[in-house]
Amino acid sequence: MEKIEENISKNLKLFGTKKSKLIDRQISNKETPSFVFMMRAANAAKNLLLMRNVKNATIFVGKGNNGEDGFCLAALLKIENIPVEIIDLSYKDRIKTKSFKLCADLGVVRKKFDLNKIKNTDWYVDAIVGTGFSRELEGDFLKASRFLSATKKRKILALDVPTGIDASKGVVSKNTVKATATITFLTLKPGLFFDESVENVGDVYLDELGVSKIKIDSDMMLINKESCHFPLLKKSAHKGTRGSVLCLGGCVGMEGAGIMAGISSLRSGAGKLFWATDTNSLDRPPELIQVKPIISEIKKCLDKHVKVAIIGPGLGIRYDQEIEFLWNTNLKLILDADGLRWLARRKPKKRKAAWLGTPHFGETKALLANQMTDKWSNIINLKKKYGGDWLLKGPGCLVSENNDLWLSNYSNGWLGTAGMGDVLTGMVSGLWVSGSRSPFRSSVLLQKQCAIKFLEKNNGAGLTASDISDMIGSCLGLVK
Repeated sequence: MEKIEENISKNLKLFGTKKSKLIDRQISNKETPSFVFMMRAANAAKNLLLMRNVKNATIFVGKGNNGEDGFCLAALLKIENIPVEIIDLSYKDRIKTKSFKLCADLGVVRKKFDLNKIKNTDWYVDAIVGTGFSRELEGDFLKASRFLSATKKRKILALDVPTGIDASKGVVSKNTVKATATITFLTLKPGLFFDESVENVGDVYLDELGVSKIKIDSDMMLINKESCHFPLLKKSAHKGTRGSVLCLGGCVGMEGAGIMAGISSLRSGAGKLFWATDTNSLDRPPELIQVKPIISEIKKCLDKHVKVAIIGPGLGIRYDQEIEFLWNTNLKLILDADGLRWLARRKPKKRKAAWLGTPHFGETKALLANQMTDKWSNIINLKKKYGGDWLLKGPGCLVSENNDLWLSNYSNGWLGTAGMGDVLTGMVSGLWVSGSRSPFRSSVLLQKQCAIKFLEKNNGAGLTASDISDMIGSCLGLVK
């Protein structure tokens, strides 16, 4: 059993509900029947509760394997002399399985669900609905979920997935159980890390149940240090050899977006940054080479070893022709903000050259014409509609790169401030132009490391986009 922490170094694969079920069928056979794996799961959950000094426990069980895991856990706690009782939400229809009989033989108390008769307890266990959840809760299942999440003071351990969360998509029901900790079995589920689900899972633990090899390809992987590439600069490198970046953005009234993207690009590896903007501000950082945002001037930049172009941060809607010109080049492109709005509005032909889109939720909504479902489906639909690669921002940042999907397990509300996307875009461009083999997911890891380091120094508060940019230099050495 291992805790899935922010800085986990191990390469971990994630499997949605469909593939998780295939794996369950793949590993269960005559030599190792499913009951053995249920007992292994229960043992892992028991050890976690013991580690957290459990004094007594009440286990809510539903139908299916998740409920069976709950019965097995109750039996193991009973053997450890931990007072335990089962609240059976399927009391009348309960099939007398091996786990049921084991609890009966051990004298574990099993009760019908009655809100008025539930005793206060040290730990509650959610074994109601696991990975099979796909619709809104009803009846006693709904009432039990509401009860478990009625107060923050309750300590709740969720088995596999908190009831109310779609294990694949992270879609959260109105009455999702808010767990103190979640122990997931055999494989990690992407739905534990997406968007609003991060508010409900608590500390996430994984127990692989003794299975070392899985023959099914994963749906996605967690971003970590081992999966990223940060190029080492040659001692002989200079501004001409490191590669140049063009940033079309940061126009009058929105200069900050272009400045943050440009400075972050230089700090992440770019040798030069050409800033195509109409601003006359005297506060321009001297490191940024300002040019006019017109095609003739942009062409001159392309003759100066520009390999990557950022389009959109603080750009406005006046530069359709310039965007279209860049779209039809062979440059590597990063579309953000107004660049994405241009894409949604103009719907150009798919380009052959490499490019990346970096939308937040609202921009994704516009790009998909309100045909929104969940982050996983959204990124697939964006690739089908527009081509390219995509970095979907927000909790559970999801990245498509080299025909694979990568997920960040880091989420922090302090990242939700203006300019964070501009800094991230700059990071991508700097890593990309300097030769990173994984600039998209590497930029996500770098931003995460910058946030963690800053918040550690400042008692977990006060993070701004400029703070992230200022931390790039010190954090690059930590992730390489």
